[in-house]
Amino acid sequence: MEFFQLQSFIRVAEEGSITRAAELLHLTQPAVTNHVRALERELRVSLFDRTGRGVRLTPAGRSLLDYARRSLGLLDECRQVLTDLAQGALGQLVLGAGVTTSIFHLPGWLREFQEANPGVDVTVRTGRSREITQLALEREIDLGIVTSALPHPDLTIADLYEERIVLVTPPGHPLAGRTAAAEELDTASLILFRSGTGFRNYLDRALGESGVRVRVKMESDSVEAIKSFVEVGLGVSFLPAAAVQAELEAGTLASAGIEGLAELKRHTAIIRRSDRYLSAPARGFLSVLAKRYGEHVGPSGD
Repeated sequence: MEFFQLQSFIRVAEEGSITRAAELLHLTQPAVTNHVRALERELRVSLFDRTGRGVRLTPAGRSLLDYARRSLGLLDECRQVLTDLAQGALGQLVLGAGVTTSIFHLPGWLREFQEANPGVDVTVRTGRSREITQLALEREIDLGIVTSALPHPDLTIADLYEERIVLVTPPGHPLAGRTAAAEELDTASLILFRSGTGFRNYLDRALGESGVRVRVKMESDSVEAIKSFVEVGLGVSFLPAAAVQAELEAGTLASAGIEGLAELKRHTAIIRRSDRYLSAPARGFLSVLAKRYGEHVGPSGD
């Protein structure tokens, strides 16, 4: 079982297509096919079912995918250890973060980090909190920044900050600039993140516990799209304060309050797999966060 065979297998599994996997790996399609077939011969199992639209993992293939990812993750850690020993702070940092965090918080953190670590290459993978958590558990990222951290025996979690969630409206909206009765929100068209996201789950729970009923008119995965929809008068939305600060200051959005609704806040934390080697770049990034949010975040703050 060779490293390059596992790489090809993982890519085919992720893409569901040998052709697409070959393109991403910069290999020929026959080469990737041969890698997969060699694994199947060695393991004496079929890893993929061929379909009209590509390939699909068999039960054996799904089992191998989990172990293959963990194996390559451990090998990457080993490489990072050797890089740290040979080059000190040079190397690579792989982060996972939600889209909102990546837009409004991560740039400042990374600017400070790269000023102190100019030789480090940084990769940022974006996704929902549960997706970032899974990436951490599968050793595919060094550190993850999530807004819905769930305790897990294999994860180390350090709180960073809490952030207000603001009800925003178009300027001139009946709710704009005032604290309204909860019933008034019943008739307002809400534009929210899609159901199933950590942010939406928290919001639905908080509104329900306060007895506030809402009518969701639109859903979107994009905070920028939601802000644009609100600005042109399509509805109102609950969004993180950092995401709307500039628009509130510029007057293109207005804020509102709701009577009887407790202050809405979301908590952001940084996570990592507890048994994962903490590389020099990862330690450096944690040190940047520790300056802002406390020593408990730092590399020795566990």
